Amino acid sequence: MKPYLLALLLLISLITAHGQATLLRGPYLQVVTPTSIVIRWRTDKPTDSFVKIGGTAQTLNQTFSDNAATTDHELKITGLQPETRYYYSIGSQSTVLQSGDHNYFQTAAVAGKAGKYRFGVLGDCGTNSVIQDDVRARMMEYLGNDYMNAWLLLGDNAYSFGRDAEYQSNFFNRYKDNLLKQYPLFPAPGNHDYDNDNPARQDDHKVPYYDVFTMSAQGEAGGEPSGTEAFYSFDYGNVHFLSLDSYGREDNATRLYDTLGRQVQWIKKDLAANKNKDWVIAYWHHPPYSKGSRESDGDPEMTAIRQNFIRILERLGVDLIICGHSHVYERSRMMAGHYGYANTFDPAKHVIDGSSARYDGSENSCPYIKNTPQTRGTVYVVAGSGGQLGSTKPDFPHKAMYHSDAQHGGGVMLEVEGNRLDLKWIAADGVIRDKFTMEKGVSKETTLEIARDQSVELKASFVGDYIWNNGSKTRTITVKPAESTDYTVKDAQNCIQDIFRVTVPAPKPDPAKVTSFSADWDAARVVLVKWTSETETELSHYLVERSDDAKNFAEIARVAGGPNSQVVRAYSFSDTQVQPSPVAQTFYYRLVAVALDGRKVYSPVKSVVIKELILGSEPDISLLIEIIPNPSPASQMQIRIAGQTTQIAELTLTDVSGRILDSRKMTISPVAAPFLPGQLITGIYFLKVSINGRSTVKKLAIQ
Repeated sequence: MKPYLLALLLLISLITAHGQATLLRGPYLQVVTPTSIVIRWRTDKPTDSFVKIGGTAQTLNQTFSDNAATTDHELKITGLQPETRYYYSIGSQSTVLQSGDHNYFQTAAVAGKAGKYRFGVLGDCGTNSVIQDDVRARMMEYLGNDYMNAWLLLGDNAYSFGRDAEYQSNFFNRYKDNLLKQYPLFPAPGNHDYDNDNPARQDDHKVPYYDVFTMSAQGEAGGEPSGTEAFYSFDYGNVHFLSLDSYGREDNATRLYDTLGRQVQWIKKDLAANKNKDWVIAYWHHPPYSKGSRESDGDPEMTAIRQNFIRILERLGVDLIICGHSHVYERSRMMAGHYGYANTFDPAKHVIDGSSARYDGSENSCPYIKNTPQTRGTVYVVAGSGGQLGSTKPDFPHKAMYHSDAQHGGGVMLEVEGNRLDLKWIAADGVIRDKFTMEKGVSKETTLEIARDQSVELKASFVGDYIWNNGSKTRTITVKPAESTDYTVKDAQNCIQDIFRVTVPAPKPDPAKVTSFSADWDAARVVLVKWTSETETELSHYLVERSDDAKNFAEIARVAGGPNSQVVRAYSFSDTQVQPSPVAQTFYYRLVAVALDGRKVYSPVKSVVIKELILGSEPDISLLIEIIPNPSPASQMQIRIAGQTTQIAELTLTDVSGRILDSRKMTISPVAAPFLPGQLITGIYFLKVSINGRSTVKKLAIQ
């Protein structure tokens, strides 16, 4: 039995060892969308894959798993809510490898939704250097408690050959404690990712880059499906990104600068399908303009991209192009139309907006403004100093570049809020050494027509500080002008101004100027309504209205008038519909002058007291008749007579206008009995009870 026992113990040992894996890489976040995200990590031993998520680190109540044993773990987490923070843990069914308050992510905003988003950009970062660490630290300090919605890699992500071990030491180990576990990553490849310019790898793409990262080749995160992880697009709110491959060859034949190649044909299709996005940003490795450690006039990829390719992006409305490869920072003004060598760059021809766009109150620093989809202009940025610095060419800086810096490493932070985009270059020493602002659809002139006494909300077209000509400081104000008024709002730097022309039609004259109005009644119980007008202008007619509560008026007559008169006119109307009532009653009258366009002008209200109708009655019978309960619903109201006698009575029921509703004889006894007809609505009624020639009137309140 001992050999079997030893075998069993060995099996248990292997199973135990198999389950006790160690975390080697990650976790790191890929392909975030409004409803999903991919979480990846690596272990030293094969295990199954388990991810738990929840609203807090202590309430991870959703589980996603894959039972296949592997060392490279990849789980797609689905069914999530947009723009929502989730905490997560990773591991196996038996072991949690990592969890806690720092393990969280936020899902993307729905495509097209304007909001406030932040995107970090690192170029040539995978160097395992002090510069790499300093740049990372300064970007994290800049973020503080703010969330970075995604970060982008510009290529050369692991020096020098893009091998798996170099990714581990130069990339994953450097960013594992902060960027990787919290912020979704969207990479692009560089020449070092292609085995340091290995031509064979350009063709077959068999490099670790495509194993360690997951890209949205099928349009999972928005954009047109590319069918390859080499290049792809994605949406984050109202921003559309294109991650391109400037080094690999598609179909063993074409590169990024081959305009008939598969990548360029996909780019054209993608941009045509995304014209509705507020912002379009493209990024890749080889820059079309640079005089840093790389020479755009001598490097064949850079030259061909400039000469053959970028005109397509400019024509299709790309706002910003960010590249790496050259280990410096360079930034152009808003420009277009230059595809030649540096010495052919002419600011008078190629610069669309000569501002610095720093938007800081310094001279000539207003934002770049693009007000229509046809507005030309693209800003080019080289940010290849995320991990190292390089020497510059003798004619550095490039003539197309407004700002150039070869002395400091740094990273880029993109901040998009609605129709405003800000780019900030955060150097390794923590100083923001360059920045620019671009705004779209601003400095508008808007005309609004409103009716008199109507309010309207005005909203500044731009994002910034607000100075209204009425003293307001908020982006949105509500105004109610009595006459046509112009409102202006400008920014604090006096670069942008909106004009709102709010037009209010001039007041029309009242349809009638009534100089007297009266209402009186006579012995015949007829109410005579009289009025005079001094002028009538576009008058259609008069309405005479009556009410018994001074609130709810009903039309009782329509009297012709006008349409125009400049002489005194007298009018009268006799209201013969007032019925006799056993009690005193007040009626209310008003006059309405109605214009041809439907406008109405109301007169003051006049009241008329109609005296009570005297009914024959003797005082003693009123003591004999009781109505109980009163008030009450009609079905519950009953009548009885006091004492021990039973009497035959004549009952007459009237409404407040004196109209007889019911008349009949009834035997009344000391026992209460129902007496009202059915279908009586809520209101006041009067009951006349006659017994042996004597009468009394009771007021009934039907609920």
